[in-house]
This record gives sequence, structure tokens and C-alpha cells, in this order.
Amino acid sequence: MAVKKIVITTGDPAGCGPLITLDALNSLKDANADFFVVGDERILKRFPIYTRIKKRFCLIGANSPYVDKIKSGYPSRLCGQAALNYLRTGLKTLKKEKIKRLVTAPVSKEAIQKVVSGFSGHTEYLADYFGVKNFEMMMVSPELKVVLGTRHIPLRKVCASIQTKNIIKTLNLVHSSLLKMFKIKNPKIALVSINPHAGINTHLEKEERIMLDTLKRVNAKIFGPFPADTIFIEQNLKKYDCLVCFYHDQAMIPFKLLSIKEGVNLTLGLPIIRTSPAHGVAFDVMKAGKKPFSSSMVAAIRLALKLQV
Repeated sequence: MAVKKIVITTGDPAGCGPLITLDALNSLKDANADFFVVGDERILKRFPIYTRIKKRFCLIGANSPYVDKIKSGYPSRLCGQAALNYLRTGLKTLKKEKIKRLVTAPVSKEAIQKVVSGFSGHTEYLADYFGVKNFEMMMVSPELKVVLGTRHIPLRKVCASIQTKNIIKTLNLVHSSLLKMFKIKNPKIALVSINPHAGINTHLEKEERIMLDTLKRVNAKIFGPFPADTIFIEQNLKKYDCLVCFYHDQAMIPFKLLSIKEGVNLTLGLPIIRTSPAHGVAFDVMKAGKKPFSSSMVAAIRLALKLQV
């Protein structure tokens, strides 16, 4: 079996990213892969584990300016500049080495926004970099897969975005991704209603009627819409390969309750595989000198190696 190559960017240097990257690589002794880790050695050297495992990966030194001034747990403009530097260097490495797999450790949107205004996250940045218009954010764990029909927009704007053309684009991409990336034959996808108790035949408001109308226009097994307060029950989750929610917290609250330590953020629609842990930078944990869990980073790397490009 050919050795797979994967690029890992270490995220915000004041956050958990550098440490969980090292811990994850230490846990992945069995992985048949070549790892290219993008970061600053001056940051990685702060953690004793680096010396023990540094021969297991190729370090792509970013040489970010003034990183010695960065304090663990304290966000700053320097952190944002370094994290952005890692991401850009990682993308250059993908191109240079012809690598199709990228794992990104968590970054602080606020820190990067001090360097680049309007930065809204890895997902949108990568879609723009690759020139992709149709892309989605899928959260993956052993328990479930859930796609966010809308991402980082105010709740008041969600209903206006529920349009037939948008739902069709999302469903077609989710369906094709389940077929190609996950090798799921005849995937079953469930839509989650926006309004309280709005099921297939009851309490249907405008948004659910649009969803129902959309089902007739998509050549795939789509079910629902189902009420959000019951679809995440275990016996219901087992019936479907993926759920599609239509606002951020509707998907992320149950997902993190069920899967915070093993969840993965996967970007659909890119010409590469891109995954990330399903949590943030954990400045509070790092500031307190506590050890963050790395199981979600391990899961992100394993999924990136498993999926079909």
C-alpha cells in the first residue's frame, strides 16, 4: 500500500494547536503516512514531547517573526499573523509536494482578523483559495454526520437563506460526497426542520414547505424535514447517513454534546481532503497550564487518511 502524504498546520501558536498536533502524532505510530507539519520550531520546542517525536515528521518551518513574544493562552495580533503564515505555507506545501490531504489545527478568527479583515474561518478561506463556489461544512464522528446548511451568519438571516436553489446545491454536494469520499452506496440524507415541531406532515411553515418542494427536484434519497428535538435521538440517527441542519447551533450543539472528543470538521467541495478538530483554540486551557485533549485531532488525521480524494 502506497504511503499517503498529509500536511498539518499547527494553528494558533498561543492555543492548543501545536501541542495537540504533537500528541496526535505520538498516538499515530501505526499510521502509514508521511507527515509534513507546518509551524515554528521555537513554539514546538516549548513542549518536551517535541524532542521525542520530531523524527517522525518533516517540519516545514514557517519562520514567523517575533514568535518568541507569544505567550501560551494569550491571543494577539502576532498569533493571528503566525497562524495565517502556517496556513499559507501549508497550502504552498500542498502544491509543491502534490499532496491532497490537509489537517488544520484550530485558529482564532479574532486574532487573524487583526491581520486580515473579514476572515471568517478555514472553510471560507480555503474555498476562496481554491476558487470553489459550492462547498459545505460537515461534522463527522462515529455517531453521526451533520452538514450545516448555513454557517457563520446571524440567526435572523437564516430563514431568508432557505431557498430551493440553495438546498438543491447543498443536497447534491452532500450526496456526491457521501458516495465518493465515504464510499456509501445509496446514502440516506435527512433534512432537519427550522420551526418547532415541524415534521413531514405537521406544523409546516414556509421554510419546511420549501424543503418538501426541494425533495422532488433532487435525484437522491432525501427524507424529512424532521423536528430538530427528536432527530438526534440515537435510534433516529441510525436510520440516516447524514443530517442537514440549516443553522449553526442547531447542528453544533447536539454534535458537540455527542462527539466533542472525537468529532471532526470536514470541508466538502474542495479538490483536496481537509479536516480539523471539532473544537477551538482552548486559550483558557493553555493559560491555566492544563493539557488539552488531542483525541479530536487524532480523529481528524485518521479521517483525512481514510477518505477518498
